[in-house]
Amino acid sequence: MFRNLSANRKTEDGAASHQLSLVIGPTEVADVMTGRVVTLSPHHSFNDVAHLMSDRYFRHCVVVDTHGKVVGVISDRDILRSLARNPNSRTKSLDQIMTPNPITVMRNTPILDALAKIVSKRINCLPVVEEDGSVCGIVTSTDLLKSYRKLLELVQKQGR
Repeated sequence: MFRNLSANRKTEDGAASHQLSLVIGPTEVADVMTGRVVTLSPHHSFNDVAHLMSDRYFRHCVVVDTHGKVVGVISDRDILRSLARNPNSRTKSLDQIMTPNPITVMRNTPILDALAKIVSKRINCLPVVEEDGSVCGIVTSTDLLKSYRKLLELVQKQGR
């Protein structure tokens, strides 16, 4: 996932002055995304997603139609917001509480672009889709932070 590229810099007279070292980390969403995505249909119930998130310890679920195309995202915050607004939320289906038509990215989307979308839209996940719109992964703020941490650890090691 990470590469280390080194090169010697030369002075004008051709002598090596010092080593330039560059850590190259992940560059595309595919390098950091979670590929095994649990999906639900818009017709699943509030209780289905609440139990699933509780049992599997994740915070986002992608909602897909019968063709596997992304139609929404449901987060733990969506669940909490729904409960706060309406105590009868437990009787609703996902299409009533999900975030519809979420922003998506593709596998080859540069990480910087995905990060910019997450920050500018103040969201915490992006479904990753194939050319045909079918879901193939999810990239979360946690995935990006883990990648950044690994990069910083490598940079620190090089500095020693």
